[in-house]
Amino acid sequence: MTFAHAVRRFRRTRIPRLAWLAVMPCLAATSLPAQTPESPPVSLSDLAKLVEEQKRALEEQKREIKDLRKRLDETAQLALSAHNRLEDQAKAAPAPTVTTAVEERLEKMEEAAQHVPDVPKDVVSAGDFPGSIRVPGTDVALRIGGLVRATGVATLGPLGTEDRFVTSSIPVAGSEQAGKEPRFVLTAIPSRLNVDLRTPTGVGAMRAFVEGDFAGESRVFRLRHAYGQWGGLLFGQTWSTFADPEAEPDGIDFEGLNAIALFRQPVVRYTQPLGERFSVALALENPAPAITNANGVSQVPDVVLRARWRPVEGATGPFGMKLFRQDAHVNVALLFRQIRGEPIEQTNTTLSTPGFGVGLSGRLGAPWHSETGQVTFSAYAGSGIGRYITDLGTLGGQDAFYDPATNTIDALPAFAWYLGYERRWSTQLRSTFTYGTVVVNNIEPQPGDAFHVTNRWSLNLTWSPIPRVDLVGEYLFGNRANKDGARGSSSQLQLGTNFRF
Repeated sequence: MTFAHAVRRFRRTRIPRLAWLAVMPCLAATSLPAQTPESPPVSLSDLAKLVEEQKRALEEQKREIKDLRKRLDETAQLALSAHNRLEDQAKAAPAPTVTTAVEERLEKMEEAAQHVPDVPKDVVSAGDFPGSIRVPGTDVALRIGGLVRATGVATLGPLGTEDRFVTSSIPVAGSEQAGKEPRFVLTAIPSRLNVDLRTPTGVGAMRAFVEGDFAGESRVFRLRHAYGQWGGLLFGQTWSTFADPEAEPDGIDFEGLNAIALFRQPVVRYTQPLGERFSVALALENPAPAITNANGVSQVPDVVLRARWRPVEGATGPFGMKLFRQDAHVNVALLFRQIRGEPIEQTNTTLSTPGFGVGLSGRLGAPWHSETGQVTFSAYAGSGIGRYITDLGTLGGQDAFYDPATNTIDALPAFAWYLGYERRWSTQLRSTFTYGTVVVNNIEPQPGDAFHVTNRWSLNLTWSPIPRVDLVGEYLFGNRANKDGARGSSSQLQLGTNFRF
């Protein structure tokens, strides 16, 4: 048998290529002497071609082996992962069905969408909550959230502020600032960041919440909220108990409504649920009185009592009107204060006067479009409550007035109310209209340029192309009148975006 015949025979057999390569030299050695003169000799070029062919075959086999090893490693990892999951499932309670799990998740998402993240709940609960992650090795659930807001503000008339619409800063005719020309500014200072932590304990659930924005002096990071909750107890800085942040109409103006009671301060509060629909709260809050012609002295904390009612969702109101949606509620609040201060020219003399206030606020479905419209409202009245009303708190000195002639501090009577209507035109498009009024019943000792009344109107249109992004256009108009009757008006156009996370 010649070498060439042996090669052809081995090629027709099913001997593996590696075995073929191993016996090839032996075949060559045994067959070469048997060549006859009639058989053509095997040339070196044929041998070189054969060697190159075997090299290519070996390279292909190496690639195949490498690929098989990679697949084997991946299969082993998948098997280990599946084994671990099976062990975890065996230790855990039986999982709910797919339908039940989806329904529960949707319910949590809906609840989270309706609830303002920085508004403390009446009673904190433990466990996972929407958007949270579990801290490894602990029973702590943690969520990082916030808002990125960029707003372009075009001030169209004389105004004391450029990046927001502060109605009480409108200059009246004849004043130095009345000649201010239109301005434009871009700002991102309303952007905020928060951390929400919740964990069960042996004596009830605990929550800690911290949030800040960039509205501090020189745009530094500023504390908004920092409070802890344990059951129905709350300690720290958050919305005043006299306020109702869930009744705030939708809008992009950083100042907000002139007539709303919406500000944050240190609070110690206890909330007690009374069944599923009612709750009452008692709070001690930082007094910090603001007095014209005197420096406020904090001696006795403000006392706030609040009652809250959440109607059954879908229940009908008077005359069969569908006023009650999932986030419908009504608040009633009472405020008791001591307004104490030192006259500027009598630093060692302390004077005081009592203050009190009452507030009614809420959010209800619109009687004419209960499924797509909502009405927000509030009304506040009292004596010495100026610090709690947005327009008066920004202006300062509106809790009371020190009269040097009588050497007394007199609380200023004030009244504020607003009404808002929110209409959802589609799943992505909505608009809000608001009107608010703030009135101070001036007393005789106040000068003629003392604040008397402001009115504010706003109309906006919001488009949300995706659930966490808003594109907002808002027009605002307002006016101010002083005690002596001097008046002024101004307006702004704001265009902005919200990116929530």
